[in-house]
Amino acid sequence: MGDRVFVQVGDGAGPRKREGDAKQRRQRTSTWWEVMHPEGSEGTWRDLPELLGDSLRLVWASGRNIFLLTSALQMVAAVGVAIQLFVAKGVFDAVLGAGSAELRMEELAPWLVALVAITVALDVAQAIQNEQTRVLGELVGRKAIDRVIDVSTRIDLLAFESPEFYDRLQRARAQGQFRALQTVNGLLGMVGALIGSVGIILALAALQPLLLPFVLVGYIPLWIVASLNTRDLYHFSRGMTPGDRQRHYLQNVLMGRNAAKEVRAFNLAAFLRSRYDRLYDERIDELRKLARRRTGRSLLGSLTSSAVTVATIAMLSWLYVTERMSLAAAGASIFGLYQLANRLQALHFSATSLYEATLFIRDYSSFLELEPRVEAAEGKRPAPHGFERLSVEDVSFTYPESDRPAVDGVSLEIRKGEIIALVGENGSGKTTLAKMLAGLYRPESGRIRWDDQDVADVDPDELRRAVAVIFQDFERYLLPARENVGLGRKERIDDVAAVIEAATRADAHEFLDELPDGYETMLGREFSGGFDLSIGQWQRVALARAFFRDAPFVILDEPTASLDARAESNLFDRMRDLLHGRSVVLISHRFSSVRSADRIYVLHEGRVVEEGSHAELMERDGLYAELFTLQARAYVDRPRTPAGDDEADGEEPDEPVEQVFFGTP
Repeated sequence: MGDRVFVQVGDGAGPRKREGDAKQRRQRTSTWWEVMHPEGSEGTWRDLPELLGDSLRLVWASGRNIFLLTSALQMVAAVGVAIQLFVAKGVFDAVLGAGSAELRMEELAPWLVALVAITVALDVAQAIQNEQTRVLGELVGRKAIDRVIDVSTRIDLLAFESPEFYDRLQRARAQGQFRALQTVNGLLGMVGALIGSVGIILALAALQPLLLPFVLVGYIPLWIVASLNTRDLYHFSRGMTPGDRQRHYLQNVLMGRNAAKEVRAFNLAAFLRSRYDRLYDERIDELRKLARRRTGRSLLGSLTSSAVTVATIAMLSWLYVTERMSLAAAGASIFGLYQLANRLQALHFSATSLYEATLFIRDYSSFLELEPRVEAAEGKRPAPHGFERLSVEDVSFTYPESDRPAVDGVSLEIRKGEIIALVGENGSGKTTLAKMLAGLYRPESGRIRWDDQDVADVDPDELRRAVAVIFQDFERYLLPARENVGLGRKERIDDVAAVIEAATRADAHEFLDELPDGYETMLGREFSGGFDLSIGQWQRVALARAFFRDAPFVILDEPTASLDARAESNLFDRMRDLLHGRSVVLISHRFSSVRSADRIYVLHEGRVVEEGSHAELMERDGLYAELFTLQARAYVDRPRTPAGDDEADGEEPDEPVEQVFFGTP
C-alpha cells in the first residue's frame, strides 16, 4: 500500500488559528465555566441574612401551614413560660404570707391549679410541635432534593466532565437534604427560644431590672464560640468533599454488584480497601484536629459564661440581703433565671444549629442559581421536527481541562433518508461529534443547521424529541421490560403494541416475551422479582428503545458492540428497512458494518481527513483503506501454500483481502 494521504474535507483551510487561551474557549462553549467557578462561592458573614432568607423560603414553600402551626405553638409556649413566673411568685407569696399561721389551701389551690394547667398545656404543645416538626423536616428534605434533581437534569452535559461540578453536586445534594431538618429545627427552636426569652426577660425586668445586664453579658461568649466553631466545621466539610466522594466510590465498588466479579477475579479487595482506609484515616485525622480546636474554644466560652453566672448569683444575694428584693420576688427570680438559662441555652443551640445550616445551605443555594444561567443560555425558538439536509459547518469542541480540541473544524452533511458512518481510531472524536449532532453538546465554534435553522437558537428539549440516540455505554434501567423499551418515547410508554413492535424490530421480543411475567418482568437482580439479561440482550433492549422513539434522526454509537456475529450481521442486513426514511449516523469500530453506508467520514485527531463511499475510500488507499485492511487481515487465516504456488512465488493471491473475509461487495 502506498503512502497514506490525509485529505481535509470542508473548507480546506488547514489548521485553524485558535483564539484566546483555554479559559476563554471554555467560556464560549457553554455556561460550564460559571458552573464550575461561581463568583463569591466562599461567602462571608454578610451573606447570613440572605442565606437565612433562602432557608425561610425553602421552609415556607415546603409546608407553610405546618410552619405557621409550629410557630404559633412556640409563641404559646413562650407566653406560658412568662405566666409561670408570676404564678410561681403567687405560690411563694401565699406560702410566705402565711408565716407562722396555718396555710390556707383555698388561697394556695388556685395558684397550684394554674401552675399545673400551664405546665400540662406547655407539655402538650411541645409534643404536638415535636411531631409536626418531624413532618415539616421531611417535607423540606423532599423539596430540597427535588430542586437539586431539577437543576442537575437541566444542566449542560458538559458540566459532568468536570470533577468540580461533581463536588458541587455532592455538596448540594447532601446539604439540601440532610441539613433540611436542621434548618427547620434551628429556625423554629430559635423563634420559640427567642420569644420565650423575651417573655422571661420582661418578667424579670418587672421583678428586678438590675439582673438583665448579667444575663446578656453571659450569653456573648457562647455566641462568639459557636460562630467560630460552626465556620470551622463548614470549612472542614467543604475541604473533605473530594476525598469523601472518592471514598464513597470505593465503598460502592467494594460492596456493589456490578464490580463484585472483577474485584474477586483480580483479588482487588485488599488493594482497594487499603486506599479506602487511607482516605478514611485522613478524614478522621482532620476531624480530630477540628475537635481539639472546637473543644478548646467551648471550654473558654463555658468558663467565661460560668463566671457571669456566679456574678449573677452574688447580685441576687446582695439584693435580698439589702432588702431591695422580697424573698418571694427573689425566689421567682431564681426560678425565672433557671427558665431563662434553659431558654438561652435553647436559643444558643438553635441559633448555632441554624447558623451552621445556613452556611451549608450556601452550597445548596449556589447550586440552584445555575438553573437561570442554563435557561438564559438555551435557545427559545421552536425546533424543527425534521430536516431535508443537516449540515455541520466547521464545528470545534474542547473538553474542560483540555488544551487539545476533541473535534477540530469538522464539516459534513446528512440528507434525509441517508445513512452516513463515522469511523476512526479511538480518540478521534466520533462520539463527541455524535453528542453535538444529538444536541447534547454545543459547538465551541461553527454551527449545526437543520435546513436553514441553526440548532443553537432552538429549544434543546424540543430538538431532542426528533433525535433517537443509543450510545455504546447505554443505560440498563432497573425497571420492567416494557418500560425499558417505552422510555424511548415516554409519552407512549403504556402502548404495549408499539413496545412489542419495537422489540420485534430489535430481535428482542422473543426473549422478553419468555420472561416470567413477560414485558412486565422487572429487569435486573437488584430488586425483588428481578430477572437479569445478558449484555447482548440488554443491547437489543436499548436498540428497541431507539426504534420505539420513532424519530426522524437516529444516532447509533457502536449499536452492535455486545451482539454476536450472527445477530450483528442480521441487524445490518436489515438496517435500511428498519430505519427506512430516517437519517442515520452510524459509529462503529467494525469496518464491515459501515461498508453499505451512503457516505463514510474518517476522523483522525478530531478532524475529518477522508470522505466518500466504501469503494471510493478503498480506491483512495488512505487511512480508511489501511484500517480496513488491518482489521480484515486479523480475521483471515491464511494457510501456508505448497512451494510452486503463485503466493509462494511472491505473487499476490487472486482475491483481495476484503473479498476473502467480507465477500463480494
